[in-house]
Amino acid sequence: MHCYADDTQLYLAFSPNKEGDDTIAIEAMRNCIMELRVWMPRNRLMLSEDKTDFLLIGTRQQFLKVNFTCITVRSEVIECKSSLRNLGSWFDSRLNMSVHISKLCAAAFYHLHNISRIRRFLSFDSTKALVHALITSRVDYCNSLLYGLPATQLNKIQRALNAASRLVCRSPRYCHITPLMYNLHWLPVNLRMRFKVLLFVFKAIHSITPSYISDLISVKPNSSFNLRSSSAGILLAFPSRKTKRTLGDRSFSVAAPTLWHKLPRELRDLEDFNSFKQKLKTHFFNEAYS
Repeated sequence: MHCYADDTQLYLAFSPNKEGDDTIAIEAMRNCIMELRVWMPRNRLMLSEDKTDFLLIGTRQQFLKVNFTCITVRSEVIECKSSLRNLGSWFDSRLNMSVHISKLCAAAFYHLHNISRIRRFLSFDSTKALVHALITSRVDYCNSLLYGLPATQLNKIQRALNAASRLVCRSPRYCHITPLMYNLHWLPVNLRMRFKVLLFVFKAIHSITPSYISDLISVKPNSSFNLRSSSAGILLAFPSRKTKRTLGDRSFSVAAPTLWHKLPRELRDLEDFNSFKQKLKTHFFNEAYS
C-alpha cells in the first residue's frame, strides 16, 4: 500500500502461470478494499467509489492467461482501465508509458504554439524561463519512469525539446539542433532520464531517501581480500534473478547498479549531494557534446 495525501493505492502481484493464483489475488484485493471501507469512516475519511480505479499491468503473453476484467466489492463493480493517471504521470497496462508520452508531447506542443505567438515581444531570458516553466519542467517530471524504453518512444519527447530550443533561440525549423542544445546547456532526453535516476541512487546510498527507495538497493561490502573490485569505490549489488526479465529490467533495483557502475570513481566517491549533482551534469554534458 502507498499513500500520498488523500490518495491510497493498493498493489498486488500474482503469477498467471499458476492455476488459481489470479482468483486468490482478486479475493485478497477485494478484502483489502472492504477493510478500507470500514476503516475510513472511523477515521473521518471517505472512500469515493466513483474515483476508485483498477489497472492490470503485465506483458502480452501474461494477459492471454488472465480471464477477469473487473473487481466486485459489494454492489460496486470496478472495471479494469487501459490507463490511469498516477500523481501526474500516466500508467498503461503494458507499462510502456505510451499514454504518458503522448499527453506530455501534446501539452508541450500546445504551450510552444502559444508562446510562439508572443515570442517577438519576449526577451531571450524571459522566453527561456517561460519554456522551462511550461515545457522542460514537464519533460523532467517523473522522467525516471522512462528508463529502459526504446528510442522510438524517447525520440517523441526529444522532438518536443528540440522545438523548445529552436523557439528560445529563434532558429529556423530545420536547423541543426546540437549547437542550440549546447548553448542552452540542455541535456538530451535520454541523459536527463539517467541523471534523475542517478540522483535517486546517490540519495539512497547516503540514506537521504525514504526507506521504500533505499531498501531497493544493496551496497556491496568491502572485501577483506586484495581484489580489483575492492579498490573501485562504492559498488551496488545486482538483484538475483533466475530467468530473463521483461518489465523488471526497467525497475529501480536493476537500473541503480547498472547506471551507477558506469560512472567514474571520482563521482561515486563524492559525499556532498550538491557537488555530485553539479559534477554529474557536467559529466553527462561532456558525454553528450564531446
